[in-house]
This record gives sequence, C-alpha cells and structure tokens, in this order.
Amino acid sequence: MSPRRYRGRGGSARFAIPLAVLALALVLLMVNLITGKAKPAPVDTTPVETSGEAESTENTENTESGETEQQPPVEEPDPLVRIEIQGDVEQTGGIYRVGDTGYEMYTYVDSTAQKYASCVNTLADNLSGTANVYAMVIPLSSGITLPDDLYADSVFDDQKLAQNTILGYMNDKVIPVPLYDALMQHRGEYVYYRTDHHWSGLGAYYAYAEYCKAAGLTARELSSYQTVDFPGFLGSFYNDSGKNEQLGANPDTVTAYFPLGNAPMTVTDKNGNTTEYASPIYDETNAPAAFKYGAYIAGDNPFTEIHNESLTDGSACVVVKESFGNAYVPFMVDHYEYTYVIDYRYWHGSISDFVRSHGVKDVVLCNNLSAIRNNSLMGSLYSVL
Repeated sequence: MSPRRYRGRGGSARFAIPLAVLALALVLLMVNLITGKAKPAPVDTTPVETSGEAESTENTENTESGETEQQPPVEEPDPLVRIEIQGDVEQTGGIYRVGDTGYEMYTYVDSTAQKYASCVNTLADNLSGTANVYAMVIPLSSGITLPDDLYADSVFDDQKLAQNTILGYMNDKVIPVPLYDALMQHRGEYVYYRTDHHWSGLGAYYAYAEYCKAAGLTARELSSYQTVDFPGFLGSFYNDSGKNEQLGANPDTVTAYFPLGNAPMTVTDKNGNTTEYASPIYDETNAPAAFKYGAYIAGDNPFTEIHNESLTDGSACVVVKESFGNAYVPFMVDHYEYTYVIDYRYWHGSISDFVRSHGVKDVVLCNNLSAIRNNSLMGSLYSVL
C-alpha cells in the first residue's frame, strides 16, 4: 500500500466541484461576449489610498458605536508678531541701533542674579506672616522688540531664560510675577521707547495686569484711564549714541496714565526736601527732551507717598524699584489707600521695619534685567532690606 499523501487544509479534492462550476461560467461568459449580450465592466485605474480610507472608516465606526471618542483638533496659539529689520544696524558703545531704534546689549550674569534672588528671599523671610512679597524681573526692549533675525547675535542672551532662572532661585515665600511672555504677546505695540532704555507706560500697564493676576486683583481696563502725551522725548539711547541723527529724527512720545481716583503725591528728594503734587503724573510739557520720562511720579526720588483719597480701608503697598518702576507705580494706586515707593539706590533705612510700622500687606520688587546684573546695585538693595 502506498503511503497516504497529506493534502492539508487546502487539498485539491475540496476544489474539484467549484473549479468545474467556474469553468462553465467562463464558457457562458465568452458566449455572451461573442453574441453581444454582455459587456465587461470598465476597469477603474485611479489609485486608491486604502490606508486613509480605512482609518476614516474605523474612526467613524468606533465613534458611532461608542467604543472610542474622536479627538478634537489641537488649536495652535496665534503666532507672535514678527519684527523685521528696518534700516541699518550699528553698535555704538553699549547701544545696538537698528534704524531709528536703540537696544541695550544684554548678557546674563549668574553671580549677581543669585545676589538679587538672595535679597528677595531675605526680605520675604523677614516679612513672613506680615506681608506678601512679589518679585518682577523686567525684560529689556532687546528681549522683546528686537527684530527677530538679530536674536542670534552673541550680545543678546536669552532674557526669558534669564527671567526664569532668577525667579527659580527664589524661595517659596516669594510670589513670582513673570512678565516675559505677557510682553511678548504685545511686542508689536508701543511697549518700549525707541530712543530710551525704559519701557513705556503701555508696557508697564501689561506688567500691572500680570501683578493683578498674581495678587488676586482685578486690573482696570486700559480704556478707563485718562491719559496725557508728552511728545519730543529723546532718551538715554539717543544721548549715549552721541545723539545719533536717525534716533533724533524720530523722537518718542511719553504717554502717562492717570489713576482713576484722586491721588495726591508727596515726594522726598535726595536732600530730604518734600514736594507736594496733585497727582502721580507730572507735567513735563516744557521739560527738555531728555527728561520727559519724569512724567511718571516726578522721576527718581528716594521716597514717594501716594494717597488714594477714594479709599479709606487703610490698605497699603510698597514698590521697591529703580527707574523702570516709575511708569508702573501709577497703576498700583487705584488698589491701595497708600502706595509707598522706595528707590533702593537712594533711600536709607530698613524696608522690613518700614513695612511693619506702616501696616503694609503687599511688597513688590520691580527691577529690570540690566539692574539685576549690576553688582553695585545689588549691594545697595541688600543694604536696605
């Protein structure tokens, strides 16, 4: 007996009848074609993207059956305004000029950054349980409004990274108020001056709005403020560049924002003399071009007190600042009966003692990145904690 041959699951015996039927069908088809009773269907040669169809069908079926949920499309954030180079580019001393706009060259200094953070930490420790301590690290215009193609220049360190590093050095008693992203969202607006290193009143407003978020306050609408313009401002970049003609041909305009309430101001100057003002906004209409920024709280003075007569709750804050804080202070006035301003470069005393003796609940350190890298200024700040 010959051995049985294993045909497996597909052995030919199982297909004997179907093959015969198929052969008969083919014969009949040929007859029909010859006699014209049937025509072959046209062949579709269009490429078919089967993978895409399968995915679409599968997603639809799963969604209908409730097996899986269709994921919504991811919404991309609006792209930031791109700033192009307008005019020639020139470095003059510490000024980086692009057409009619100056920028301060910035390099991060970690040693002084840590000193600044240490000062803020010490103040927060001193006032723990007494007052809230908020810390701002203000970017320079070269970190926000510099044309995009120039950020690769080695004289411009990453200011967002600098901000985050400095705030990261602070302890958990400090409430950080990061500003970089908020200002970047408005980089196409007039948030910094062209001929001067300071931010504008508008830039300071956006910082104030970020402070309100951190402090649980409701920021006043920008449209609610009465404003006054002081045109013809030619600031530090103009003077430090040797009065560059292109900068001089396009002076800035200082726009000052009045507090909503009646808020007289008392200023103590470097000689200890006091001067009364009707408002934190000083009329600089007739001031020389270089001094228009003095419209904000009458410029740099060791100590300033602003009394919001619309409030009677005894609320008080202290703003510890250098000159960038000047444009910021008027926005704070509407939230406190008393706003005290200490310029640590010229004031003598103890911030901690002052806060305790005046019932202050909020202390805001308002300082820019250039000042924070200055070792002498950090020493001055440390001396008044």
